[in-house]
Amino acid sequence: MPPLVELAGVNKTFRRPGQAPIHALNDISLTMNEGETLALIGESGSGKSTLGRIILRLLEADSGTVRFEGTDLSALPDREMRYLRSRLQAVFQEPYESLDPRLSVGSIVAEPLRVHEPGLSQAELRERVLTCLEQVGLPPDAAGRKPGALSGGQQQRVGIARAIITRPQMIVLDEPTSSLDLSVRAHILELLAELQRELGLTYLFISHDIHTVEYVSSRIAVMYLGRIVETGTVREVFDDPRHPYTRALLSARLSTDPRESPPQLRLTGDIAAPTTSHHGCVLAGRCPLVTAECTAGPVRPRALTGDHEVACVRADETPDLLAPAVSR
Repeated sequence: MPPLVELAGVNKTFRRPGQAPIHALNDISLTMNEGETLALIGESGSGKSTLGRIILRLLEADSGTVRFEGTDLSALPDREMRYLRSRLQAVFQEPYESLDPRLSVGSIVAEPLRVHEPGLSQAELRERVLTCLEQVGLPPDAAGRKPGALSGGQQQRVGIARAIITRPQMIVLDEPTSSLDLSVRAHILELLAELQRELGLTYLFISHDIHTVEYVSSRIAVMYLGRIVETGTVREVFDDPRHPYTRALLSARLSTDPRESPPQLRLTGDIAAPTTSHHGCVLAGRCPLVTAECTAGPVRPRALTGDHEVACVRADETPDLLAPAVSR
């Protein structure tokens, strides 16, 4: 089965008058399969949210292609892209900021239907809204309330309801639980998993929370300074990380046992500025394993085993050379 979403050679640079350009995405190639959750992890500023917006075409790529079910989104005229937006939705990090405080919850959830299914009657709109609110665990009377009268978890449920009401195939979840309390976060994650099973949804889950990513994902893509440095199944990446940045990222996790102090792979040196254009590996200036080959030219992801791909010239070496190993 062909991938639902396929990115090939995607680049994005932000240019500001009188300032150096910011290289946000560099030669990104990635696939997403129908029904899976692909987690996109990395530090703040690595380009995760920019990539999510490129897939939704809320931002235009400078070059490269983004295909949805084989269709190049960049080639679509506005009319066709408007139709396709009903099948590509998003849930954002700060629920309150993404909801219009002047509108009722019912109006907010119904808004995508007014755009994409303008022929619906008021009765049909109301029925769809109430059904959707029930699906996300909100009572019918929530439809008449304003977002400010709801808790943070309830606000995020409204955002999820707005995303699923058009019956999309894919949702970009951009840090959907990072602003919520731990207990509320768990309920939202359970809701997202339940909706995925019921509706056959595909998720791009953008996060920097390693523990959450391990819990919710099918596959993982690791980003650093606008590049994908490692991809694979959850078990491939978490049990056998091969890129030094991935190992450093995973080894920084806090242990659930306060008596345990797992070894860490520490990266030295300063993170390169996003205005820097890299000829070789983007981690070369901080990596303890750097060689001349790392800076000689582009280091592209290459296959190891299964779905595991790593953009590192030393990825084939035994894991102990990438020590200290991640404690599990």
